[in-house]
Amino acid sequence: MNPDIFITDFERTDNTDELHAILGRALIIATRFDSMCEAAAIGLELKKDALSTSRMTEPQYNDYLQKLSSEYRTLNGNIKSIGLPDDISVVLHDARKARNTVAHDLSKGLEGCLDTKIDELDFIRQVSELVMDIAYGDIAISYTLSLFNGDPCPNLQYISSYKDRIVQWVVER
Repeated sequence: MNPDIFITDFERTDNTDELHAILGRALIIATRFDSMCEAAAIGLELKKDALSTSRMTEPQYNDYLQKLSSEYRTLNGNIKSIGLPDDISVVLHDARKARNTVAHDLSKGLEGCLDTKIDELDFIRQVSELVMDIAYGDIAISYTLSLFNGDPCPNLQYISSYKDRIVQWVVER
């Protein structure tokens, strides 16, 4: 007899695998958003420190880059350090909250066979709403990084359909 604390339900069905795939794709989008915010924060820090780093030797600069990229950074701290206007920061913070829910809370209790454990329509609605918030944040940070890098920015038609394509990709079965 095993203690109740261990997972005992290892049954897999096609339906459960599809729901677990939705969780995985949601986590991919959440992680992408987090990484993009970190890249923006680091890029702005590099730009701010450009004068002092231009005087460094190559080994010093490599050490600086290593230190900068290895520092523990929170998503909240990265968003704050980017310093965007309040209306854009609100979008990023809404995406951060949704990302945290996806990364830390969404899959609680969802081990094993899900066929009888959850209301699938409610689950897909919840995931869709969270991913939509993350998608808006992804648009904001991607656009910001495109401007920062001097890359061309997509047109409004592309942007308006982007969020829907992300949500569809995540919840598609």
